[in-house]
Amino acid sequence: MTEAEKMVQIMIRIMPDMIARIDEWRRIQPDLPTRAEAVRRLVEIGLTSKPGGKKK
Repeated sequence: MTEAEKMVQIMIRIMPDMIARIDEWRRIQPDLPTRAEAVRRLVEIGLTSKPGGKKK
């Protein structure tokens, strides 16, 4: 079984302002990830950051 076959699909609803922020983040990445990949990366960043981090 490949990594892609092991992935679980989830559906989420995101407000337009957050989509805009995700798209802004994507544009500054050297490889311009897809939205789905950007969300995966941002979740990973959030999960590995220190608890109690400040929200902008």
